[in-house]
Amino acid sequence: MPKLTKDEIKERIADASIFAIAIDTAVVDGLPGQLDNAILKTLVQFHARGIRILFSEIVAEEIKRHVALAAKESQHALNRAMRQQRARWKISIPNEIREALALEGDANELATAQFESFIRAVHGELVPATEMAELPSEVLRRYFAETPPFGRSGKRKHEFPDAFALLTLEALARDEDKLLLCVSPDKGWQDFSADSACIVCVDHLEDVLSYFNEVHQAIAEEIVAAWRAGAGEEFIGEISRAFEYRLDDLDFHPTGNADVDFESEPIEAVLQYVDPQEIGEPTAIAADADTITFIVPVEALISFTAQFNFYVVDGIDHDEVPLGSEEASVEKRVRFDLTITADRPLEGEPVFHEVEVASQPFEVDFGYVEAFPRDNPEHEKY
Repeated sequence: MPKLTKDEIKERIADASIFAIAIDTAVVDGLPGQLDNAILKTLVQFHARGIRILFSEIVAEEIKRHVALAAKESQHALNRAMRQQRARWKISIPNEIREALALEGDANELATAQFESFIRAVHGELVPATEMAELPSEVLRRYFAETPPFGRSGKRKHEFPDAFALLTLEALARDEDKLLLCVSPDKGWQDFSADSACIVCVDHLEDVLSYFNEVHQAIAEEIVAAWRAGAGEEFIGEISRAFEYRLDDLDFHPTGNADVDFESEPIEAVLQYVDPQEIGEPTAIAADADTITFIVPVEALISFTAQFNFYVVDGIDHDEVPLGSEEASVEKRVRFDLTITADRPLEGEPVFHEVEVASQPFEVDFGYVEAFPRDNPEHEKY
């Protein structure tokens, strides 16, 4: 179906033409925290509306694989840090600590358990990709004909999973004789939907959620206006605690320049303040009789600290010879999205139940970092 405007999609929502929402892997990958993300959790609202939340079997397996890969990466990093700690401090790590930290845990089992828990929580449904006898031949036909989701580039072999997912979703929508709203930033999904009579594709999940909750937008705006005006000290405390929690886990990459080669690693990020004049316009994404959930962009001043480890490369055997290290700090203004759940009736100061800070990993430029500060004559250079 040709790309619909926002108003046209709202019309389809109002006349109950849309029977389900299907989520692509890229949507989950693009949200911090993956399946624990507050935005994904709001999908539960559609169960009461009679709108189904669908995940192709292909997409489900991709999501589980990506969750498992992230779990393995953190597991490997923690194992490496534990080995270094044991070697440096000449200590042993008790088995109960290793078990508590899941250092030998199965990442695939973890991913499956997390996905199944998520599906239950949002009343999601899996759409199998193996019940259509004609599916393989149709996928191959589209591949050789260079028909969406396959493109003309040499990378089109990577589109086979998308083809299986989209064709099974389209078959379900055709059986229902209604529209299926797919959420994906992927060009293959968007091109496929443009050729389909029963699939509409939207880039961002936040947009879809806002279309269904436009009636609650005024309440979100009223709450944010009260925040801009300085109401709600308790809320400001909630914001600070949410930032503290998120910044403890913030994966920023320190960059800069120095007179010698270096490797850098982040140490900490600390919130200084959120600028009330830089609080953006909210977007309502969920509501019930008592609460409303909305997304609002803010600008925060963050103090970043990183360690720069300097070295030179030995000209004979090409080993890296350490020259010492320096800590550096810098303050930067950074844009964040907050997902906030608050009491729906605004009586007096806003009452908030949950605040989540979203941000993807990013680079922080520390500028010039002096390897051997001249103001410290005792500094060890070698």
